[in-house]
Formats: sequence, structure tokens, C-alpha cells
Amino acid sequence: MIELKFLDELRDGKNLLAFSAGVDSTALYFLLKLYDISFDIAIVDYDIRKQSKLEVSRAKSLAFYDNKKCFVYESSAISSNFEHRAREIRYLFFQSIILEHDYTNLILAHQLNDSLEWFLMQFSKGTSVSNMIIMPKTQRKIQNKTYSILRPLLSVDRESLKGFLEDRDIFYFYDFSNNDFKFKRNYFRSKFSNIFLKEFKDGIKFSLSLLQENNMKIYNEIDVYDDVREYYIFSSCDLDFLYIDKFSKCLHYVLSKKQKIELNKYIYLDHFSLVFGDKIVVEKFHNRIYVFRQVSKKVVFTKQQKEYFRKNRIPIKFRKFLAYRYQIPIELQYIN
Repeated sequence: MIELKFLDELRDGKNLLAFSAGVDSTALYFLLKLYDISFDIAIVDYDIRKQSKLEVSRAKSLAFYDNKKCFVYESSAISSNFEHRAREIRYLFFQSIILEHDYTNLILAHQLNDSLEWFLMQFSKGTSVSNMIIMPKTQRKIQNKTYSILRPLLSVDRESLKGFLEDRDIFYFYDFSNNDFKFKRNYFRSKFSNIFLKEFKDGIKFSLSLLQENNMKIYNEIDVYDDVREYYIFSSCDLDFLYIDKFSKCLHYVLSKKQKIELNKYIYLDHFSLVFGDKIVVEKFHNRIYVFRQVSKKVVFTKQQKEYFRKNRIPIKFRKFLAYRYQIPIELQYIN
């Protein structure tokens, strides 16, 4: 029997499973049933393959038979950057369901192969170890709703999931777009990760688990994604670089390799101010680091604002941000 992580949280929570009718999500669907976990499902039809309508039909049939809710989103055509745009569409859809129906857990069917593929892809691009790891559990905040993203299969390889389904004669769809190498993940899967995992599965599983645990310790206090938050302030520490990288993503901006190299030149200075992509600003001032959205419009400060900035030791660009976005004075939120 395949073991699932987070069983206590799944049994205590209200669960939404991201479903695709492929190997991974189908196996997770039936494993959740075997473990007597209550859940509903959500599926996105990107309308790029003929079989996608059949996959939606399969999802509806399973939900009807098992008396579950099935949420379906039919996406409009994605003209470019498919993987990135599809992910955005998918998560916005899930979040809308979570808000409307008050789910506490979003369950994703990522497994060991996915974890290794992601690791190798990020490793080849040049990034920090923390960004190479798919986390088994994270928290997200949308409006006033906080929910968990759980990946109960992250230590289970795809072949084991296939075996689970085939032993029980459970039908699943094969996505033939997995053979298309224009998607970087498919290239890494075929050329590297499948071969590597086949020979060194136990060692890879152990190493990735250790990295996940270390990441959990680092990001435990900051891994809450808030869609309405526009700035982060924290005391300078040994993890400055990791925190800045994390918070920039929370503000919907991913630092490039070139930008990370630039940031690394300044990170140990007492004071600095950097703008990335005309989107976000990183400032260090009086042993605090500020990560916030860039304001490009001209702002004229009032006398009251100037006095508030002086008393609170607010750095130059963050003054403009506060004056434009908020009523002054404001009770600033710090991350300990």
C-alpha cells in the first residue's frame, strides 16, 4: 500500500484535489478514497488536445459516482509561454474555489519524478538550492483566507503509482503532449530524470527529503503568500538573500540570474537601494531590508509625511511607496 503524507491534516480539513485524469492525480484520487479522506475535485480544460474533453468527462463521472463536487474551468487559448500561463490560470481557478467554498487544503499530485525534474531544471539554470526544491507543504493567503497546499505523494515515484492503478484495473489518461520537447520539463524527463531515477531512486528520494526538511526550517515563518500584501520588511540576518528572493516571488516577480548576481554584490553593504525590472525595489537601511512594489509616478510629500519618515528611519524609495499607497501615518508590519 502506498503511504500518503499529512493524513491527520487531510482527515481534519476540507480538501480540494487538483485533478487531471492522468496517472498521478488518478492514483491520488483512489488513494485518498482508500484512506477514507473526504475531498472534492477541480479540473482545467486548456483545450489544446482532443482528449481534454474526455478527461473532463472522466472527472465528472468519478465525482458523480462518488458523490463529490467537480469544479471545471474551460480556459481560453494560450498563445505564448504556455507552461507559465497555464500555471497562473490553474492557481487562480483553485483560489477562487477555495475562497467561495472555504476549503482548507489544496491537494496536488506532484510526486518524486516531478521533484527531481524540477531540481534538475533549476540546477541547470543557476539558482539557490532553496529554489530547486518542491515543498511537500506550504501555506498561502488570499484575501483573509489562509489555506495549505499539500503534496502527499512527493516521496512516491511515478512507476509505483502506475503499478497501483494497473493492479486494480483503474483507467487513466496518458497525455501525449509529454512527448513534445518544446516543453522543457519533457526534455529533462526523457533525457535525464527518468534514467537517473531508475538507477538511483532510493538515494535521490532520501536526498530530496533532507533538502525539503531544511527548506521547511528556513521558510516556516515566511511561507505565507498574501495576494494583497505589497511590501515586506525584515531585520537583516544571515538569510537576507533567501528572504529577498522569496519575498520578490510573493510580489509576483522572479529575480533573474543576472539580477541575483547584482543583488549579491550589494547584500553585505550597510545601505543600498536597487530596482529590478521596474517592478520591485529592494532597500537596506538601518539594519532592515525592505522589499516592495515600485512606484513610478511622481509623489510630493506633505510636512506630516516627512516628519513621519524621519522619525521611523524610512529609506528614500520606500517613502515614495508609502506616500502613494497608504495614508500616513501607517502602522508598519514587520517580519520577525
